[in-house]
Amino acid sequence: MKSTLIGLMITITAICSAFAIERPINELPMYGGQHDPNVETNKASSKSVAELAWKYYYSGDLDTAIKRFNQAWMFDRENVDAFWGFGLIMGQRASKEDTEKNLRESIKYLEMAKARSPQNARILVDLAFSHTILGDYLLSKKESAEDEFNKARTLFQQAEKLEPEYPLIYSNWSVLEFYAGNYSTAKKLLAKSKKLGFKPDSSYEKELENK
Repeated sequence: MKSTLIGLMITITAICSAFAIERPINELPMYGGQHDPNVETNKASSKSVAELAWKYYYSGDLDTAIKRFNQAWMFDRENVDAFWGFGLIMGQRASKEDTEKNLRESIKYLEMAKARSPQNARILVDLAFSHTILGDYLLSKKESAEDEFNKARTLFQQAEKLEPEYPLIYSNWSVLEFYAGNYSTAKKLLAKSKKLGFKPDSSYEKELENK
């Protein structure tokens, strides 16, 4: 499995989310529910295609990546990487289109990945970050973010127990506390991530230092 995150600093308040892009079914998670499920399970093929999907994901070709994640899911309906990939890609799409809907879709698929691999700290971190970004988006709309922030905080705490040396726990948790207005805590968490080898976004670090 791969470790990744949705993108450390997505400025949701700057996103124009009043539109949605029409996509073919092979660019929708699980083919948008329109795919014939009568395909014989082949876990080896599923694993191979998922590995290819991650390569496209990390190269920035998200449209091709989700097509490959769909194929991985088609060959194995329990493939954790497929759900993980769906969740991350929907989170990435939220930065450009249909923000709230895509963030909630991101959370849905990452929850499905978590259900299949509950001890995977890196999935927990990605799920926590989607809740964090959704919370910040709700704040920008003058709505309460408390529920989303509390869910994220709980997930970060769970991830820390599972993999305490994973630096993205603390860097992303720092962002959560920044959005929640807990600047002292955010600074401590970022410092901890740096001790573990994380190199923070310079603009975020500068903004945090000014608080």
